[in-house]
This record gives sequence, structure tokens and C-alpha cells, in this order.
Amino acid sequence: MLFDKPLREHPPFLQFFLLLMLCLMTGGLFAYLAINTAHWFGNADVNSILNGLPTDPQLVPMIWYLQGLSALGAFVIPGLLFAYYWDFEKKWEPFGLDQVKNPKAYLLIVLLMVTSIPLVYAIYGINQKMALPPGWEGLEANWKAQEEKAAATISLMLETPGTLALLINMLILVILPAFGEELLFRGLLQRIFQQASRNHHFAIWATAILFSAIHLQWYGFLPRMLLGAGFGYLVVWSGSLFPAIFGHLLNNGMALLGEHAAQKGWLPGGEDWLMQLPVWSVVASIILTSLLLWAIYRLKPKHTF
Repeated sequence: MLFDKPLREHPPFLQFFLLLMLCLMTGGLFAYLAINTAHWFGNADVNSILNGLPTDPQLVPMIWYLQGLSALGAFVIPGLLFAYYWDFEKKWEPFGLDQVKNPKAYLLIVLLMVTSIPLVYAIYGINQKMALPPGWEGLEANWKAQEEKAAATISLMLETPGTLALLINMLILVILPAFGEELLFRGLLQRIFQQASRNHHFAIWATAILFSAIHLQWYGFLPRMLLGAGFGYLVVWSGSLFPAIFGHLLNNGMALLGEHAAQKGWLPGGEDWLMQLPVWSVVASIILTSLLLWAIYRLKPKHTF
């Protein structure tokens, strides 16, 4: 029978299928609820958000609502359900709750996320120059339109003034994605690929590719994939999901607070200046990032995460 044993004991292909179906069902249900109740947050047509390029600040509460329910339905709820039934005797086993946490490791992750910024944005700049071959102009235009829509939506959310708006943006753009995406991808999907392949490198990179692809933002595919792979190695080295969640929180949180600081005039605005950092800073970023990854890896034999 399907549910007479924990999910971890089923074949990996069945685990993957069940997880996919659960995400589609809960994601579809929450999307249906969001679209049909979005009028609670304004009189605007929800299609102006789903199919148009949002520019009206009055749309922001509706955008928060749609994005929040979408994250809950597509990632958080199915991830929690699957993690709970992964092992009957060891509830929440994909979180790695039994691992001892070492504050030193988290300090290294903070340094890692900061020092990797020039490298990440150098790769992002290369990715931005991607061009499809002749004959693919329609697809390329579609991709660019999706990027423009995503950027416009995020900008509209971030431009909303006030402390409350900042806190809601932290919840919608930082906390929910970090928790939900890490649970689903690194906590569950990476485990399934590990069981199927018996190779953690394959599991990490296959998960990272899917993680980046699911965002449907191809001009940021490479840096997002590399970040996903980095989070995957943190999980393998530590045996716990929390270092990856912490790193994801830092990455998204620094981006949000950086934009907030730019609006206050404390930092240069936009991402162009980050993609044009001097070569020496990128070289230094590569060296420091490598050293910090090695330092984090060295903690693995001691099981101190």
C-alpha cells in the first residue's frame, strides 16, 4: 500500500511523482483562492497584475497577497506535509533537527554571502548578455518580457514607503522563499535525487538546475543555479537544512535591504554598478569565497553544525 510505510522507503521515482503532484495540487488550490479573493485588496482587475506590467502603487497590497499565497501553496505547505510524512519514527527528519548547531559555521556563512557578492554579480552580468541564435527571436522577446514584468513587480513592492511595507516585503520576498524553497528543493528534492543516484554531487547540481529553472527568469539563471548549488553543499556538509535556509535568508535579505538603502540615498541604486565592479574585486571574491567554502567544509567531520 502507498501509505503503509514512510515516504523515504518508497522508490525515488515515486517520491518525486508524489512531491510533484502535491505541489501542483496545493499550488493550484492556493492560486485559485488567491485569484478569486484578490478583490478584497482593491478594485483593480487581477489580470492587470497577472498579464500586465504593474505600475500603480495601489496594486501593491494585491501583489503581496497573490505572492504570499503562491509561496505558501507551491512551496511551504507541500514541503511541510512531505517532510512530516518522510519518516514515521523521526518526524521532520529532512530538517536535520538532530544536528548540533555551531555558531562559528553561521558566522562563516555570513562572511561567505558577503564576499561572494562581486563574483555572483560578475556572473549575473555575463548571463545578462545571453543571446539566443537567429530564429529564436520570439522566445527571446518572451523571456525579456518576463524579466521586465518580474523586475517591475519587485520594484513596485520595494518602492512602497514605510516600515510596515518593509516588514511585509521581508516576509514575502525573503522569509517565505528562503524557508519554502529550501525545504522543497534542498530538504526534499535533493534527498530524492541522492537516493536515486547515490551521488551527492549529482543530487546537488540537478536540484540547483531545477531550482533556478522554476523561477522562469533565464537572464539570472547562472548565478541562481550557483547559489542553489552552494546551499546544497551546505546541507550535505552539515546534515541540516538550517545553514541553507540561513544563507538563502541572507542573500535575499541583503538584496532587499540594499535596495531600501539605495532608495534612501545611502547606496548607489540599481544592479548595474554591482555588475561593473573592478576585476580585482571579482578575483578577491573568488579567492575569499573558495577559502570560506573550504573552512565550512572542514567543519564536516566534526558534525558541529
